[in-house]
Amino acid sequence: MAFASLLLAGCTAPAERIELGPEETVKAAQQLLTDRCLTRQGLTPPRPGAATPTPAEARRIADALFGTGRAELALTLPSGHVVRQHTDGCLAAAQQRLYGDQRRWFRASTTVGNLRSATPEAERAVYQRLKARALDESRSLLAHVTSTASRKSTHP
Repeated sequence: MAFASLLLAGCTAPAERIELGPEETVKAAQQLLTDRCLTRQGLTPPRPGAATPTPAEARRIADALFGTGRAELALTLPSGHVVRQHTDGCLAAAQQRLYGDQRRWFRASTTVGNLRSATPEAERAVYQRLKARALDESRSLLAHVTSTASRKSTHP
């Protein structure tokens, strides 16, 4: 099993290397991308234990993260339940970057996540292919961040 390595460098502690499994690697890359997106918009990414934002600030963060207006993506499940997602938020941008096709990822992940073993084989294959792409993209992104952080910590 392949693992990604993430270098965490603190101000007072030496750098620590943490091994991440495939799911954690993609989650870490997605969080990095969404955090960068929120920061570019002048927003503070939410963190457990951080100060609670005002209701207005929390709304701005949620809108920036998940998108606004009418959800552009929708999939009706056999149960009749409709799952929707935006294409204009930081999360959508991160999914586009990692999976290469946010619309296709939405459909495949929603289908596999909700139908489980009843998912058509063709859709399951798309899901696996997009997951593999996201893992490759995530490893590349995190390796770049790790090498940049390592260079900065050794060259003050």
